Amino acid sequence: MLALAQRYLVIGMTAVLLGHVTTASAASMPDADKQLSDALEQAMPSVLWSEDYWSASKLYFQLAAARSRMKETAAACTALVQSLAYYRKALAKAAGAPMDEAVKGSGNDEGLVEVRSKFGCTNVRTELSAGLETLRR
Repeated sequence: MLALAQRYLVIGMTAVLLGHVTTASAASMPDADKQLSDALEQAMPSVLWSEDYWSASKLYFQLAAARSRMKETAAACTALVQSLAYYRKALAKAAGAPMDEAVKGSGNDEGLVEVRSKFGCTNVRTELSAGLETLRR
C-alpha cells in the first residue's frame, strides 16, 4: 500500500513537472530554460527511484530540449541518449525482457539520426557509451 502511494506521488509530481515544462517553454524569460533544466534534474532521482522509465525518458527528452535551447550541445546530447536508453528500459520492463538487453541497441536508425542532428549531436558512439554507463550505475 505504501509503495502504491509512493508511486502515485511520483506520477503526480511528474505530471506537475511536465505542466511546468509546458509553461516554462512558453515563457519569454531568458532564464526559463535554466530554471526548467534545474527542475528536471531535481525531479529525476524520484522518478528513477520509482522505476517509472516512461516518465524518465520523457523528462530526459525535455532536459535535452532545454539544454539545446541553452546552446549546451554536449549536455543536450547526453540527455537525449539517456532518454533513449530509459525508453528502451521501459519497453523491456513492459515486455518482461531482461534490462541488460534494453540498453544494447545501437540507436542508428534513420529517425534517431534525424533527431540527433536537430540537437547537434555528431559523436554518436561517445554519447551512447556515456548514456549507457549512466544507466548501469
